[in-house]
Amino acid sequence: MDPLWIALVVVGLVIASTLLGFAWQNRQGLVTRTRQVSLPPDVPVALVEATTRLTLLQFSGPFCSYCAAMRRVLFEAADKNPREVSFREVDITDYPELTRSLRISQTPTTLLVSHTGHLISRINGAAKPPVVAQEIHEALETRKAQSDEYLI
Repeated sequence: MDPLWIALVVVGLVIASTLLGFAWQNRQGLVTRTRQVSLPPDVPVALVEATTRLTLLQFSGPFCSYCAAMRRVLFEAADKNPREVSFREVDITDYPELTRSLRISQTPTTLLVSHTGHLISRINGAAKPPVVAQEIHEALETRKAQSDEYLI
């Protein structure tokens, strides 16, 4: 092969992998809000904390370094809202059937679940603390607004 072609192929591969890396990094911490659907019936009731308004349910893997970072972020977020938010971590190797029913395609994936078992939102990947705080704030305000409607 011609050395010029080899150099062009290597440069092309470096550029393509860099662009793919940036695209992957931009999708980390992506929040998807749902229209408050119930969790599937195969989700154990014990995973959702009934004494707080929201549960941060993190699905993680045993060798996931991003999961450890997200665990810290979620634990601190729950600590800032002790009576409102709780945190639970689920190892996907303990509940492999849930990965299919909840469509968990990467770790960490965090589900924000109401105490009634309704899925409010999903955070794919490792999110920064302000993203998590904003999502908790939105969920608490939305739930408050919905409960206030019944008081009128």
